Amino acid sequence: MQAAIALLIAVSGAFAAIFVFPPALWLLIALFIAFLAYIIVHFRIESAFMKGLAFLLPFSLEFPFMSGSMLRVPTEPMIAVAAAILVLHVLRRPASIKMPVVRELAWTLPLITVFAVSTVFSSMPFVSFKFSFVNIIYLLVFYVLMMILSREKPGLFPQMLLFYGLGFLMVTLLSLYRFWQWDWNPIVLRGIFQPFYNDHTIFGASAAIMSIFWAAASQMERGAGWKLLSWILAGIFLTAVLLSGSRGALLSLAFAASVWLLFLLKPKPALIVLGFVVVLSGVWMLREPLADRFQQTEALSYDRESGLLDRTRSVGNVTTDVSNLERLNRWVSAWRMFLEKPLTGFGPGTYQFQYIPFQEPGLMNRLSVTNPWNVPEGSGGTAHSEYLLALSEMGVFGLLSWLLLMGRWSWLALRRWRSHPNRKQMMIALIALSTYFFHALVNNFLTTDKFAFLFWGTAAWLVSGHLYHEKDEVGDGEEGLEGLEGLEREGESR
Repeated sequence: MQAAIALLIAVSGAFAAIFVFPPALWLLIALFIAFLAYIIVHFRIESAFMKGLAFLLPFSLEFPFMSGSMLRVPTEPMIAVAAAILVLHVLRRPASIKMPVVRELAWTLPLITVFAVSTVFSSMPFVSFKFSFVNIIYLLVFYVLMMILSREKPGLFPQMLLFYGLGFLMVTLLSLYRFWQWDWNPIVLRGIFQPFYNDHTIFGASAAIMSIFWAAASQMERGAGWKLLSWILAGIFLTAVLLSGSRGALLSLAFAASVWLLFLLKPKPALIVLGFVVVLSGVWMLREPLADRFQQTEALSYDRESGLLDRTRSVGNVTTDVSNLERLNRWVSAWRMFLEKPLTGFGPGTYQFQYIPFQEPGLMNRLSVTNPWNVPEGSGGTAHSEYLLALSEMGVFGLLSWLLLMGRWSWLALRRWRSHPNRKQMMIALIALSTYFFHALVNNFLTTDKFAFLFWGTAAWLVSGHLYHEKDEVGDGEEGLEGLEGLEREGESR
């Protein structure tokens, strides 16, 4: 009884404090987040919490929050709790942060530093602060925290991917039903994944990374039953890629397949470099015939009568396909913004507000934006390229910091692909990541929690395979894939 009265008084006092001093609400929210994080860390249920977060990510919805911002519910509040878990985890168990982990985290410092510096010099500081804060939190939760937790449970990320995939499958079935209602009209593809996925391209990119992950994982599992399950999962997510109609996602799978082939053939690094040079030289020498070929392409991405092959071929239509024209317009704008401010950029998150004066009149079309507060229907997105977005918003150092991280992950997976005990785990991760290495040329999704988990989580799994092999060497690197079997013995590693 006394406890109930004390709780009632505390709650009443909290509401009174908010009424008298509204900023107290933020203090109460912070205290509540810290309390939840403490309970989770105290009872060592971080893994269960992260699996719940993974399952809910495909269902997150955007709601207006403050100052025109949007809050994704329920996942972004959960991500805030996960960030507090990271702080408490480090404070209570500092042994979990060992020197190899610290050295690996040092590779993220250039990106974090660029976010901070470019925010200081931003043309819209408040916008950049919010944008940088959210992206750094994604990095800390889905990369740093996942890297630490993977030491205790090597199979955690594959398990989380299964939970994410279950939620994703439910969204897919709902979208398939909507597509059927519209008589399979490709024009409606952009909207059938809403409100969970705002665009068919991010849905396709998410499906692509999961499809190739499970396809590659099927080669590593020891039991025939798990091989079959992995192939079934790969097939389900490949079907989702086809349903999305995303040309970038389809082409990213082809690129990932070529990376997979490299792992299978294991050529010497010199041969890889030579092949890369030969391909670039060939494209340069054939640039004029290729340009003519593009100009002759008439396939349209939104033509109802076009099949999958024709819609994929439409990527080369740069004369009549307004989607392609607008993408070129955004790329030209981003490049001109970079030339205007090559060192600091215009500030993280500012592209959509600052690019309008930099557009090329000859490329503008019905999808082009002239007022950032009044965007034509079907004309979402920002720079439509992760690399050019970094250049325009954070300058040359922004792009270099991204390339540094991607190069680091590729080097870890390729450096010892013949001898590392966890080489297969790192191979699977790099093949999956390579889908976005390619897709990032034509789209940008890392500011969305749904995709940030897939990207940063896969990278954390790759790095954890490199860092923690001395703990559980089992000869062929399959311990990191115990996530499938680990669902049956949840608390075994505690």
